Amino acid sequence: MPTLWFKGLSPDALTQAYCAGSDWELDNELLPFDLKASIAHARGLVQLGVLTPKEADRLAKEMERLLARWEKGQFRAKPEHEDGHTAIELELTKKLGDLGKKVHTGRSRNDQVVAAIRLFAKDRLRLISDAALDLAHALMGLARHNERIPMPGYTHTRRAMLSSAGLWAGAHAETIADDVAMLAVGYALADRSPLGSAAGYGVPLPMPRALVAEAAGFGRVHENVLAAQNARGRIEGLILAGLSFLMLSVNRLATDVVWSSTEEFGYIKLPEKFTTGSSIMPQKKNPDVFELARGAYALVSSCEHQIRETLLGLPSGYNRDYQLTKEPFLRGVSHALATLRVMAHVIPHLEFDEKRCRAACTPDLFATDEALRRVSSGVPWRDAYRQVAEQAGKWKVPDLDAAIRMRAHVGGTGNLGLGRLAGRLARIRREWVNR
Repeated sequence: MPTLWFKGLSPDALTQAYCAGSDWELDNELLPFDLKASIAHARGLVQLGVLTPKEADRLAKEMERLLARWEKGQFRAKPEHEDGHTAIELELTKKLGDLGKKVHTGRSRNDQVVAAIRLFAKDRLRLISDAALDLAHALMGLARHNERIPMPGYTHTRRAMLSSAGLWAGAHAETIADDVAMLAVGYALADRSPLGSAAGYGVPLPMPRALVAEAAGFGRVHENVLAAQNARGRIEGLILAGLSFLMLSVNRLATDVVWSSTEEFGYIKLPEKFTTGSSIMPQKKNPDVFELARGAYALVSSCEHQIRETLLGLPSGYNRDYQLTKEPFLRGVSHALATLRVMAHVIPHLEFDEKRCRAACTPDLFATDEALRRVSSGVPWRDAYRQVAEQAGKWKVPDLDAAIRMRAHVGGTGNLGLGRLAGRLARIRREWVNR
């Protein structure tokens, strides 16, 4: 099957297969976005007089049929197509004859694939942000339900001061909200249309770039045509960097759950249906879902690193190396989304063992409380600090519920501000995830 760039001389088969790689298979995930951008491009060709309005309608109708077939699993790129762009154009030519050959006027596969990837990125960032906010809401619900359960807080992995189940869960919820806010930057950068940039130097036609951008669903045009091409991989890498931080937050959350649910700690109880077993040890109930979620950071961050390394040393303009940024981007985005969805599903089912949590609140956690009690009696802080250090553990555990309440400053165990956090999560979802 001839390629879109076939000029009469058949290329070497092994070379062509190597250059195409698995691009055709990856493009199957991008086909609906490629079709959406192609419909918009056809509308732009009407403004140029290349197509009549009726011809553009015929092309759009046929591409909408291809989209419907894609949704049913009936339209897919195949190895002989080289890529998804070829699969689309061949189908259009098969159905519409010479009209199908006109659709590529004024564009390159380079701006075509960048447009598809950016539309894909926008779509997935909404799904990811939605799943992340679901996880944050799940953690906030856990915080509200267990707000006043006291438990040890740790620094340097050593027992430090009084904490609470509510403080712990609320902290993770707020961190994820920060991560979602970071993703909005990647979304804004992806929300620029590269259509009309061709291979990085535009085309000698008065392309109506703003019209095409709006028709494709972009917020604005990526103006400098060379910058639009040079941004390939950069925007994907930036998005993956944001996702890496999100997965790093999940990593810490999962680590906390794994350790807090061990027999040695026992602060958190995992429902058995969310655990797995061992083929040799009948008693095992393993937290595999949290261990795999903990490892998601390594996968996503390695995808970001792969893209950055691919871009290193490339000159301006299109380079075939860019093709190698597609697979890690799709893989990283997919894994991040799956991880967030499963975590949002499991977290609401966690239970705190209040008895174990309270029993773990031993006198050493209240050394600072004791020093401050002496300060309130007139002892200078440094003297009180040294006195307590010399008398470690020679005081009783105070009333735990009162101790929780007395930390009433903003963000303390007695004033978690969960209502304010709920408002922030709703605002983030409203202002860009659901807009």
